[in-house]
Amino acid sequence: MNLELDDEEVAPELESKTAVVRDVIIRLLSSKTLEEISTAKGKDKLKEQIVNQVNLRMRDGNIRNVYFTEFVVQ
Repeated sequence: MNLELDDEEVAPELESKTAVVRDVIIRLLSSKTLEEISTAKGKDKLKEQIVNQVNLRMRDGNIRNVYFTEFVVQ
């Protein structure tokens, strides 16, 4: 997964919060059922939730978008 930033100056803050961002993403993913994330609409909703939850924890900027580069469900 890749995160698009609204400004490259946000990168250091995002890097310093790697553990927080990973935790947010893991918690969101683990709260979903296969049915919720198996459709394009479900993945779009998940992206929106990731953006919203990460941005709540950012101070100096925001992420603009999430790009799934790989999506494996077990």
